[in-house]
Parts: sequence; structure tokens; C-alpha cells
Amino acid sequence: MLLLLVASACSSGGSQEEHENNASNGDIRQTTSSITEMPSFLDETSDDLKNLYKAVAQNQDLLESIPCYCGCGEFGHTSNYDCFINQNNADGSLVWDNHAIKCQTCLDIAVESVIAFSEGTSVKEIRSTIDEKYQDGNYPEPTPTPEI
Repeated sequence: MLLLLVASACSSGGSQEEHENNASNGDIRQTTSSITEMPSFLDETSDDLKNLYKAVAQNQDLLESIPCYCGCGEFGHTSNYDCFINQNNADGSLVWDNHAIKCQTCLDIAVESVIAFSEGTSVKEIRSTIDEKYQDGNYPEPTPTPEI
């Protein structure tokens, strides 16, 4: 089971072969060969954070339906999924994004969504819960996630 996470510092190891670049907003993006190969920027982070990144990768459809309320829509994110994974390539490789490890809002939304989904809550109900929780606070505009 996923635990609530505390944002962690990232580290850029270099032991695995991967492509790394920096996005215009300063995020680190790394390409790995598949969903099972984690990016090296997670090397020095907690097991909880690594498990959350894995869970996000395994729940793409869910998290692409859940908005993020951290303000990341202004640099192109369209859902909470984008805070963790920038791109899924046709060959099975992924471009991971370290944005989420620097943002407690991103982490909290993903944890709450994945846990609720694993407990049988529908995507529509999860979306409604997240929207209600974050629309009433002092959060930026949500990502432009399509309606369900």
C-alpha cells in the first residue's frame, strides 16, 4: 500500500543507460527502455516515492483523467500523469519527469487517486473528489484535463 509521501530531493546518477534532458521549466526528464526501468533521478529517493512512480506508470488511464492543481498546466501538463511521465513512446520506452518529486500537491493527488482506484472507486468519483478538494482551496487553475 502506498503511504503519504514527503517530497524528496532528487539525485542524478548515471549507472543506467538513458537519455536525460531538462525541460524549459527546469524539470529533469529521463528516458528508460520500459515501465520496469526507473529513472536514475529516483535512485536516492525513498522506496515510497519509487513505488508511487511505478504505480503512476501502471495507472496511466486513471491519472490522465485526474487534473493537477499545482499550476503545472501553464507549462503544458494536461493531467496529474504528466507530473510523473512526460511521454510514452511506441517502442515501450518512457520519458519520466521529476516534476512530482518537487511538488507535494502532485504527490498527494496521485497517492489519493491510486489508493481510491485500488479500493474500487470509479475514475469519475475520484475525479469529483479531487476537484472538490482542490477547487475550494488556494490552488492554481487545474490542468486542462478533459471531462470524464
